Formats: sequence, C-alpha cells, structure tokens
Amino acid sequence: MKVGVLGGTFNPVHMGHLQLAAGAVAALGLDQVLWIPARLPPHKPVDGPVSAEHRCRMVELAIAGVPAYRVSRVELDRPGPSYTVDTLRELTRQQPGTAWYVLVGSDMLADLPGWRAIDEAMRLATFAAVPRPDAPVAAWPPTVRRLDIPTVPVSSSEIRDRARRGGPLEGLVPDAVGRYLLEHRLYR
Repeated sequence: MKVGVLGGTFNPVHMGHLQLAAGAVAALGLDQVLWIPARLPPHKPVDGPVSAEHRCRMVELAIAGVPAYRVSRVELDRPGPSYTVDTLRELTRQQPGTAWYVLVGSDMLADLPGWRAIDEAMRLATFAAVPRPDAPVAAWPPTVRRLDIPTVPVSSSEIRDRARRGGPLEGLVPDAVGRYLLEHRLYR
C-alpha cells in the first residue's frame, strides 16, 4: 500500500492543500492520503488562538466524502512537538510494509537539513515536494521527488486575514470549512 503523509497546522485547511493531495494521488499512485494536523509544530508557532481540535475538525470537514483521504490524530494525541520522524516511526509501527510518502511544498526544502533525524525520516519515507512559485529551489535535492502538479495560489495566512476582516472565503476553502469558520467565529 502506498500512503501519502500530509502534515501541517491546517490553520485553516484550504484548496491548495486539497489540490496537493489530489495531485499527489495521481502522480504517485497513492492508495491513501493521511492528513495529520500538528499539535505543536516545531518549525513555526500556530498563529492565533485556534485549537488543535478546531483545526482537526476543519480537516475532517474538508476531506469528507473522499474515500482515499483519512485524518490521523497521531500528532494530536502525542505530547511535545510534532516531529515528522516521530510520526513516521509510529505510522511504520502501526502499518508495517506500507510505502510512505511525505508530501511538502518546495518552501520546506531549505529547512529539511535541520529537521530532527532527517536521515532516518528519509529512510522511512520518500519525500515528495511540489514547486511553489513563491519558493523557487536553486538546486532540487536528489533525495526528494519533484511533483509537477497544478497548485492553487492560496495561503492560510491570507485566509486568516480575510476571515478577520469578514472578507469572502469562497474558492479559498471548502464550503463546509467556510461555514465552520463563521459558526465558531475563528480568526475574529
């Protein structure tokens, strides 16, 4: 079984995340994508007071109805920072024999050498990255698969700013996520 690992703060989840997952399924022949909300990301703070439970619920709403997508609480239920290598160790323990693919944007590539136990993480999974126009890569790492798939130019920070101002979110987040943001007054 080939499974993509799509981790992030998902603060909030948006159409760019969904496009990345769909493109990775097609390009890599993935059987499933595990969406893994980070409890405590080690590389950046979670912007604003939105709880991990709200972020997880938004992911659940965003992927509802897509059989190949599943939410994992592996990082939410573990204390401490959400290191990718710890997540891959746990996933490998739970599902031995699975071929894991860590899905990232090219903006993360410059930081990979500083990730905790990156060599072990790259033994446990294939890393696959999508080029982003705002994050050009001077030299593509030979250990990372390049995914040339369509992307949606949207960011979570842009969505949070719009939500704070009461601006429209149509086309940026799934409708169910937009309704959830309004109902729970997130980012206000």
